[in-house]
Amino acid sequence: MTDGKRKQIRATTDPATLRSRFGQVLVVVVWAILAAVFVSLVVEWQLLPLLKYTPVIALGAYGVWLLMWSPSVTIAPSGVTIRNLLRTNDVTWPAIQRIDTRFALTLYTAVGKIVAWSAPAPSRFAALRATRSDLSNLPESSYIVGSIRPGDIPKSDSGLAALYVRRYYEQLRDAGHLASGVVEGTGVVTKWLPRESLILVGLILLSLGAIKFVP
Repeated sequence: MTDGKRKQIRATTDPATLRSRFGQVLVVVVWAILAAVFVSLVVEWQLLPLLKYTPVIALGAYGVWLLMWSPSVTIAPSGVTIRNLLRTNDVTWPAIQRIDTRFALTLYTAVGKIVAWSAPAPSRFAALRATRSDLSNLPESSYIVGSIRPGDIPKSDSGLAALYVRRYYEQLRDAGHLASGVVEGTGVVTKWLPRESLILVGLILLSLGAIKFVP
């Protein structure tokens, strides 16, 4: 994750937003390829292919951004916001019952689990390369299952996100902010992203129309 680095954060003062490093690299690579295709169409000035494939190129560029760059985990005084494809889940701190990293950063709440697409667990190969120092000085809640998962390695996307969430949570708990244990409502608010949804639907319709009607 590139939007946050492994550092101490202070609860109630320092928010952080984390995204997948691999996802961002993949977006840049795909955009470069699509840009090259578009430039070649412009240089050759083939009007019909340009009209036909420009919406498809735009859809590809937007789709890969939506899948690989847009998803994020934001840690803030109010709670954790997990943004996936077309929706966000706002989870208050008292609503978090357990934090897991088996397959990805996962927050367990009374209404179910919420998985962060932007924080997948590392591969077995990456886990085997972890050193003892990578697994030292982790928050105490990392050891709640008795052992450290590969997904807890701070160099991984899931591990860095879990490190931030656990540190923030434990600071709030130790300061007494979670002592009441009271959760307002379910503690989880799910919101769909209308702008992103409309853009995606619009580009899909434009692409289908261009492919069908432009010779």
